[in-house]
Amino acid sequence: MIKVTRRAHLEGATPAAIFAALSDPKSIGQLLPRVQKVELLNRDEVGRKARLVTHMSMGGIFGTIRCEGDLTWEDGREILFKVRTPLPVETRWTLVPGVNGTEIQATMGIDLAPMLGPMAAFVPVQTVSEMLGTELEGALKAIAVKLRDEAPRERAVAA
Repeated sequence: MIKVTRRAHLEGATPAAIFAALSDPKSIGQLLPRVQKVELLNRDEVGRKARLVTHMSMGGIFGTIRCEGDLTWEDGREILFKVRTPLPVETRWTLVPGVNGTEIQATMGIDLAPMLGPMAAFVPVQTVSEMLGTELEGALKAIAVKLRDEAPRERAVAA
């Protein structure tokens, strides 16, 4: 499995605000540009689990692929999406309150062997790691921008 982690400190952001941004199916495409569409197949409110389908734009000859998996979460603390098909991918977002903001850790792991078989040994790990890292860095920046843009603005009051 190829695994990549990125961290960021989001100044002035609460874990609850970040959690809300990451768990909003309507805006997830803005945060994760490869996600074209999200479908919720079923949801267990009590167990904080859901079956989820994302349609990911892969570009080139791959086009858009359908990824189905399980989403689990702890409100305001963590979101975990484990994709089973077409290949195992695990994405985990961990939120920890910090000084004047929130520490966010994003980890993504992908296992190419089930899809590529023995050919997975020839995939350049560094190239895949850089691709995953770029995706996570872009998502972290997009979350920061979304929260900044949605922050309540103080209005000037005329005396």
